[in-house]
Amino acid sequence: MNNINMHILVPNKDSTKFFGVDYFLDILSGNNPLAKYYSTSLDHNPVYKPGPISLLPEMYDFLDIELSGRETNGIIGIQTNPDIYSGINSIARLLDSFEKFNMGLFLETNSAKLIDDLPRLVDFAKKLPLLIAIPVATIDNKSKLFSEHMHLDNALRIIQKIKAVGLKVGIIIKPVVPFINDGTEEFMEIINKAISFGVDFVYPALSIKFDSKKIKAFYDIIDLEYPENMVKYRDIYGMKFIWESPNLPELKKNFVITCRKHKVLYAMKDIINLYKPDLNIQLKLF
Repeated sequence: MNNINMHILVPNKDSTKFFGVDYFLDILSGNNPLAKYYSTSLDHNPVYKPGPISLLPEMYDFLDIELSGRETNGIIGIQTNPDIYSGINSIARLLDSFEKFNMGLFLETNSAKLIDDLPRLVDFAKKLPLLIAIPVATIDNKSKLFSEHMHLDNALRIIQKIKAVGLKVGIIIKPVVPFINDGTEEFMEIINKAISFGVDFVYPALSIKFDSKKIKAFYDIIDLEYPENMVKYRDIYGMKFIWESPNLPELKKNFVITCRKHKVLYAMKDIINLYKPDLNIQLKLF
């Protein structure tokens, strides 16, 4: 397995971004299948390598070895390429390691398996920083560009359970694909529904990214599912590797106005301050 010869903890070069994460956890083999089509501005790992998603038991020991050589009081980031729960049923063993080495956690997942871990996460949050983010992309779009886990109803069910136990949680809206899920009405319905369920923050990734292989795979799916978009995409984006929605100014404006109105956090520095206030204190000193 390639991961054994690689670092499990990947340093974040800028902890003022990516929700204040200091190290990203790369402990699973395999990738999120959707990563072969695109990545977003919020994806630490944009690489796609095909293969089954799994975790070898010895990886826990390797993690402990790496954690023992890191400074304590950091934040470990777990993102969705692949989703940690696609490789294991519980993150309890990971939490044990983070507690042992005094590391907080930023957890991004839209797996319902998280619900079974809530008692353990509540206990963890009493001792160390914890922030949970639920990725959501669409209300109910059935495209192969989105998994069912990315539907709004799935996110709301998980958020409801998280809020019931008093943990901090928000949504990440990603990906925003031009002419597919970038309509203002759908975008704002996702935000308003999440706010009605009591989320602590909302943060969108408003661009998608490609490489030469991904853009070919993306165009292949579009040709099958949305052939009417092919001419528009070719004319507007061609083979560019970063795409933004033509609706971007309107999406941003409505997003900010709504979050301000409901006093929901939307700026990265404020979201980080939810669970890692020392970072902003340090920034003010320099």
